[in-house]
Amino acid sequence: MSNNHNLCISYLDESKIVHNGMQHYTIASMTARKADYIQIIEVEWATLRNTYNIPNGQVLHFTDIKYLLNPKPKTNRPYKPDLVYIFGDGSGNIDYCKLNNFFNDVLNTISSLPFVVQVTGLKSNPRHNIRQHGNRDFKSFVYFPPYIALREHLDLMAVYLLDLHHSAKTRYNKQSKCITKLRYDGDVGLEERDDLKEAYHHAITLGTKHFRPEIIKTLFDEIRFIGKQEVAQTGPITHAGSEIIDFITTIAARNMWGLETNKIPINVPNHANPIDPLPVINSKIVNQQKINDIYF
Repeated sequence: MSNNHNLCISYLDESKIVHNGMQHYTIASMTARKADYIQIIEVEWATLRNTYNIPNGQVLHFTDIKYLLNPKPKTNRPYKPDLVYIFGDGSGNIDYCKLNNFFNDVLNTISSLPFVVQVTGLKSNPRHNIRQHGNRDFKSFVYFPPYIALREHLDLMAVYLLDLHHSAKTRYNKQSKCITKLRYDGDVGLEERDDLKEAYHHAITLGTKHFRPEIIKTLFDEIRFIGKQEVAQTGPITHAGSEIIDFITTIAARNMWGLETNKIPINVPNHANPIDPLPVINSKIVNQQKINDIYF
């Protein structure tokens, strides 16, 4: 039986990049010991939010926050008013010094928190014969990238949960095995959610690429999708992990695939030196893999 020290919690998110007609679908997860998550991560993230007077119920989507760095927002995509209120100077203008401090504080906080990150990327060709998105009848016959990517990611996570990720480790010690609960971004579409749920249930009943179901079902306790209405609410569990992995996933995906890398640095207007998030994020990554969807 596992003791409390072996209980973990994992938050997952996804990123999609299309390049030269190819889709690069990436899942990233952050995993922490449950006690560390409750006593340290939730507390420190709440302190960060309080420092910038971010109200309860205001979910931090970092794509929207980073968009504030664009001095000329598109007419059809204005700034989010609630973010202007938080990161503004009180007269409707963006306070770039505050944003610069915020992004640095986010990275400093992430650097100090006790969790690890794992990343799985799946490269697929949506025009391939078995990816006939436009054929509704055919769609029900095949598994799509979210399903494949999550089963591969659970396989990768199992390596960490079994404490086999150390290159120098030669013997398996069942006392070091961990169990985790999965908390997935609830903003994914209905079809994608169905694929992810099916991938999870197939993993615990049929196993993954390397691990049989008998061990997989002991490593993964449950999967639950966290809606934005649950994040940043009052209480001991605010699902800070959802906001943290939201910040990490796209940056990790761009760096792993070597795509859109010009978007990785955080360029704050009126500040000469861009903020580079990669040293912090890379320091958290213990496992990552890139997979081709189809080899023929």
